[in-house]
Amino acid sequence: MVGDFRFTHAGRVIEVAAGDAPVVGDWDQARLRRVVANLLANALKYSPAGGPVRLALWPVDRGGRRWAQLDVTDEGIGIPARELEQVFDWFARGRNARHARIQGTGIGLAGVRQIVEQHGGEITVASEENRGSTFTVRLPADA
Repeated sequence: MVGDFRFTHAGRVIEVAAGDAPVVGDWDQARLRRVVANLLANALKYSPAGGPVRLALWPVDRGGRRWAQLDVTDEGIGIPARELEQVFDWFARGRNARHARIQGTGIGLAGVRQIVEQHGGEITVASEENRGSTFTVRLPADA
């Protein structure tokens, strides 16, 4: 790994890992910072106080081209399977978030999806209720 480190912020553990090779692309850095900031903020918001949040970035080859893949993983409340299809919809708020009284507007992930798609990429989520979620962003990268 090129970069593998762990730090704490406001008493929360954040683990970061990066692949062996740099990943570059023609991306709007300011908008992608918003993507990472939103995913990280959500992971911290929905995780228990002592639960780590993990960020991983590496190049992947898929479909005959190179992609930059970012995974943001938490060990939080998770998303019920029946709500996964709506998680990227505007103003979507999951049942678990409402019951846990976690503040939010339901626009963050929809905005993230919009930015990612405008860059020719995709975002997916894998989640298990009461175990956490992994949000995966893939962006076209330079070879």
